Amino acid sequence: MVYDQGQVVSVYLNTFANRTDVYSRWDAEKGGWRPVREPLTPAVVIAGLTGTGPSISAYMIGLGSLAHCLAIDFDTDNGLDQAFVLGRTMGGLDLPAYVETSRRGAHLWCVVSATLTAATLRKAARALLATALLPTDDPHIEIRPGSDHVDAEEHEHVTGAVVGEGLGHALRMPMMPHPKTGIRGVMFDARSHRMGPSLAQTMLDIEHAPSSEILKWADRWNPAITVIPHAWTKPKPHREEDDASASELLRTLWGVLDAIPGRNSHCPVHGRDRNPSLTVMKDDKRVICRVPGCILNNSDKGRGTWELRTMAPAHG
Repeated sequence: MVYDQGQVVSVYLNTFANRTDVYSRWDAEKGGWRPVREPLTPAVVIAGLTGTGPSISAYMIGLGSLAHCLAIDFDTDNGLDQAFVLGRTMGGLDLPAYVETSRRGAHLWCVVSATLTAATLRKAARALLATALLPTDDPHIEIRPGSDHVDAEEHEHVTGAVVGEGLGHALRMPMMPHPKTGIRGVMFDARSHRMGPSLAQTMLDIEHAPSSEILKWADRWNPAITVIPHAWTKPKPHREEDDASASELLRTLWGVLDAIPGRNSHCPVHGRDRNPSLTVMKDDKRVICRVPGCILNNSDKGRGTWELRTMAPAHG
């Protein structure tokens, strides 16, 4: 079947671009990406895909800090393997994801069935990375949208991304030739099957991830708190005369109602984790959270009763 090229490209750009009133193109003279405050049209995309014009990057966060397309740029030595690990993990969770080869590493793409906040997509991405046992804070694994808000004051500038003037980050669109090598990425599904061969067939095969499932995964992202918030006082030196029990302090000051010596409970610091991570020691004088970086982990030393009393949100 023959498909109209303009219609296919219209579907393509509305699928992978979270914003179409502006775009970024490669500036060969200056050797970098430059924002273009003009509409991203099928003609612009066709020129980029065919090599008759500069390569195109799309901005990954829309007006109102909304987005419907999630991407992760694995800019690591084993990035392609990492992308396939995440893709297979997401595929097993009924979240269609697609892996595209890149000059170094890979890009993973996930198109969502409805527009969500950029913050929601970013939380879901981190939760899924963690589920796939991949790093969630590696600076070379870049989540796009790259910020929770389109007008964020601070952005990390990386190769292939354009930041500034309330636009957020841009990412080279799928199968767009790399401006330095001229090589276009190859798209694979979660089962490592090559997509295509035509752009039309690739777009026909793209499935959307249910927004309801993305929301659920966003809710599961509860990172450990590594800095004591202002609402909590800093721990004081231990005092031997503090004869309170750890379980009693957890119940009265931290809201852990099921705290029992020798048993595990959900940690009150970083949200209700899937598996109870907070242990009250059998002597009822110390607790430890098993999540690295949590303030109740304390480098695997836990916290004693005096620290629990002085650090508690309800204290003083």
